[in-house]
Amino acid sequence: MRRTASIGRLGLHAVYVLSLAAGVLAGSMQGAGQTPAPATARARQKAAPPVVVTPVTGPSTLNHLGLSIDRSSMGWDGQMGAPPVNVPTQAPPAASAENPAGNFVLSSADLYRVSCRACHKPDGSGVPPRINSIIGPVQSASVEWTTARMKERVRPIDPKFIRQLTSLSETDLQKRLKLGGHDMPSFAYLSDEEIRVLRPYLDELASVPGAERQRRQINEPAVRVGELIAKGTCHICHDATGPDSTPATVTSGVNQPLAAMPLQKTLALFVQKVRQGAPVSSSVGRVSSSARMPVFNYLSEAEVVAAYSYLVAYPPK
Repeated sequence: MRRTASIGRLGLHAVYVLSLAAGVLAGSMQGAGQTPAPATARARQKAAPPVVVTPVTGPSTLNHLGLSIDRSSMGWDGQMGAPPVNVPTQAPPAASAENPAGNFVLSSADLYRVSCRACHKPDGSGVPPRINSIIGPVQSASVEWTTARMKERVRPIDPKFIRQLTSLSETDLQKRLKLGGHDMPSFAYLSDEEIRVLRPYLDELASVPGAERQRRQINEPAVRVGELIAKGTCHICHDATGPDSTPATVTSGVNQPLAAMPLQKTLALFVQKVRQGAPVSSSVGRVSSSARMPVFNYLSEAEVVAAYSYLVAYPPK
């Protein structure tokens, strides 16, 4: 009965959340005062083709691998992550709301931030041996980087051979993004256009010559941004569905399922938990749940609102 009543309230709550989300996004637009993007960036900014938004499904990445958050580095970047050491000094600005309807402009760096950073860290170095660095594979897929290294070593340069070699590496890299690997989840939900926008930032992290001139941007509806965050960051540690959390489960390594979050947390509490942390007192061992969850302060308030609204509009299955 409690669950049925909660779901009923959720239907009314969804209308409130979505209207409040629009207000937050509009406020972001009015207060941003952003500098116009360079002409080259504007030329590459385009509207994303329609993408079918789908709910989060199935077990988390950690659950799928038989790991707990206490025994893995996956998903632990957040505030607990090491400071970046190889991030481009002139990275594009964070994602921002462009109009009250909730459309976002995501840069190459933004797509990395919401889809890859939680595991691979800000500089792409990962946490070996479980989370490999992306730097080496990206460098080996670059004609510019490979050519520069061969010149440094005074080796004969065969452009045709270099293109063939790097093409194979690029194919492997694209396959890993779409299909995942032994520990890496699949990112098949990313559209081809989103991957094209993301790709130049991987080159920037890998110090590929000229990569900063290839930056791209893409327009995305807020619900899509929420989906990217939920699937690329939250679903690493949180199952789509499952039993509601209790003080006992908090301390036993069981994370709250995504489906329960809109039922148990208001929008304000959700935003605070994700961006600032929100200690939860426990009767079992007096352990605070915030000690087990990193704070994702690199996500903007508008982005976290978009994630919450997405979970309401597309309940996890």
